[in-house]
Amino acid sequence: MKKFAELSDLEIFNLFPEQIKTYKKIELAENGIVFPVEPTKPQLTEELKPDLVVYAIPLIGRRIAFTSKEDAEKVLAVMQQTTTSGLLDEYGIPRFVPGFGKDYNGRRNMLAVEPQAVYSSDVYEQNKAIKEQNAKLETAYKKARAEYDELIERISEALEEMNSRINEAREVINKRISLTSRLKNDYLPIADDNIETAMRFLKLAYIVTDEDEVYIRSHYNESQNE
Repeated sequence: MKKFAELSDLEIFNLFPEQIKTYKKIELAENGIVFPVEPTKPQLTEELKPDLVVYAIPLIGRRIAFTSKEDAEKVLAVMQQTTTSGLLDEYGIPRFVPGFGKDYNGRRNMLAVEPQAVYSSDVYEQNKAIKEQNAKLETAYKKARAEYDELIERISEALEEMNSRINEAREVINKRISLTSRLKNDYLPIADDNIETAMRFLKLAYIVTDEDEVYIRSHYNESQNE
């Protein structure tokens, strides 16, 4: 197996994708760069849903919760009948008791019992453990992903010269293929199939290097022998 630096433009052009991969792996090995393995995004455990329902009466910034809807409604009824007047706070400013009939602005509170989903102690602890495990998996994945992205950047730099050489070889051969097609389809018909005259026309119209001409004549002769 030839070294990549020893390959001609045509040999590079004719490489199969797997052969290119092999040459790239050799280049990475020569530079002491490990082959990349993209990290797999972790499958997180679905968090548990609240398993209990409580009945809450909203206050300003707080809630009073009951496990029984009937108990909540009884307390609410008492609160709605309350007509507590303003009280003085520590600064001597009149304040209304929050949630008891009127709010801080003196407007009557529109209180209602609201059902609310909550966790039991056991389910809460289970869900807490799930969240912690998910967080560890996500942290580990982010770290692995960052290391992988850094490795890909190193690989890109290491293979920059080789990729440039591959692109250059493809451009050269594609140009020669195009010139060969021009010779056959454009100039041979008007040169009475005289290859020398057709080649002279081609050189007058396009930039044809000595290497280009060798390729064109070789592939023209092959087509004539088919």
